Amino acid sequence: MGNRRFYCDDRTVVETVEGKVMGCFVNDLYYFRGIPYATAERYKAPKPMEHWDGVLEAVTYGPVAPTVKKPNVVGMNALSQQPLFGYRFWPEDERCQYVNVWTTKPESGRKRPVMVWVHGGGFGTGSSVEQMSYDGANLCRDGDLVVVSFNHRLNILGYMDFSEFGDDYKNSGNAGMADIVEVLKWVQRNIDRFGGDPNNITLFGQSGGGGKIRTLTQIPAADGLYNRVIFQSGLVNSPGEEEDVFISRRAAKMMVEKLGFTKDTFDEFRKVPFDKLRETYLAVVDELNAEGVRTGGLCAPIRNDYYLGNPNEVGLREETKNIPTMAGTVQCETVLYAKEFHPYTISQEEREELVRGVFGDKTDEMVELFKKAYPDGDLLDLYSLDIVIRKGAYEYLDRKAKTDAPIYCYLIKYHLNYFGGMPSYHGICLPLVFGNTEYVDALNEPDAVALSQKMHQAWINFATYGNPNGGDVPEWDQYREGERGVMVFDKKCEMRYDFDHELIWKYVENSNFADPFFRVKKKN
Repeated sequence: MGNRRFYCDDRTVVETVEGKVMGCFVNDLYYFRGIPYATAERYKAPKPMEHWDGVLEAVTYGPVAPTVKKPNVVGMNALSQQPLFGYRFWPEDERCQYVNVWTTKPESGRKRPVMVWVHGGGFGTGSSVEQMSYDGANLCRDGDLVVVSFNHRLNILGYMDFSEFGDDYKNSGNAGMADIVEVLKWVQRNIDRFGGDPNNITLFGQSGGGGKIRTLTQIPAADGLYNRVIFQSGLVNSPGEEEDVFISRRAAKMMVEKLGFTKDTFDEFRKVPFDKLRETYLAVVDELNAEGVRTGGLCAPIRNDYYLGNPNEVGLREETKNIPTMAGTVQCETVLYAKEFHPYTISQEEREELVRGVFGDKTDEMVELFKKAYPDGDLLDLYSLDIVIRKGAYEYLDRKAKTDAPIYCYLIKYHLNYFGGMPSYHGICLPLVFGNTEYVDALNEPDAVALSQKMHQAWINFATYGNPNGGDVPEWDQYREGERGVMVFDKKCEMRYDFDHELIWKYVENSNFADPFFRVKKKN
């Protein structure tokens, strides 16, 4: 095992602005886990930590935000997902404002690039420790980076609009985002003490984490707190934020009334135990659904004078439009969320039947477009092709391409040997980017490890220089208006140009999916 070392004593103490913290040294890295970055009363804005005396032990992750519903995968049996994700769950508590740091040497003036990880799970679930892939040690070590992750308020604690119950709650619908802004302020104050450069901050996040980063670009309070952004399968469009504000406000009022409180007694409502609050929220959602109200936008950022709105609806802000950007998706994002999972062991006739069931008399046209985009593609990949996140990414990047921002786009097309054959799925990027394939059993195959080494280095390069080039990946051209250059990550990586845009838009037009994310067909 080599010369392994560990110590946790005066040599691992860092003095932050708020007070001293003691982390751990393992082999060649220091880690600090569970540093409190803020305090917050329910539905109110967060406040920076006050100074503490003595030394705070930062040796284990802090509690994570409570969730309304536990993570659930609809298609394949949820227990069989473990080889694809490496899930890990942690104690929950409303006081969840904690930050984690990995560094090779916590010394001021070292000026290392900083990567701040924003976890996924939409705006309702997840945490900085939910997946073992989120461990920042390999990014820190291989890139000589400082890596940061954190927890923040979610769901009914972080994204519901109780603004009509008092000025203190006017931004309750963005409390979770306000927590994240407080994280970035903490980084600005303290990251130099861990060896990081506060002027070289890259935000990267997957799925809901990418959505939170896009939201941050539309929050003036976050301006100047970061320098680059990476969206990993995280540019899904909201159906309509103005409607979401109305629904969120109505649902919040229903919750208060259902529990017997009013505006005058709202302070007592804020003391209701979370489990009771969760139960009431779910009852309200059931009532709204029964009325035919669209509740999918509940527990999402609220457009107001703090968050200025989805850039695809209101436009990019001048202050953040030119920030260097990397964004991409995977070929079959939603395959694990489908109502029915179809392995590659099915026959060609069954493949053709599935595809024809989606496109009807447009099948031949769609197969031709698919073969043009993916000459070696399998019809089952056409059936499972992502048209939700990919379309959102193109809409955002086409708008971004009109600016002066350096932009890099990618697509992961890698197929695993797992379960008789598995296309790239929502979340496959996590162990590949972090360099943590060892934590995900299904990716412990030579080709996946080799791909991880390429992507891992490209992300490090982008965070360091603002350009992903310089590793074993072919020359990665920028995404430009009209060209749509995309790096395709597979066993063989290659640049392709405007190759699947028509396929995606025609798929949206020609498919009979009522809900394309969950592959739910329209009723006859």
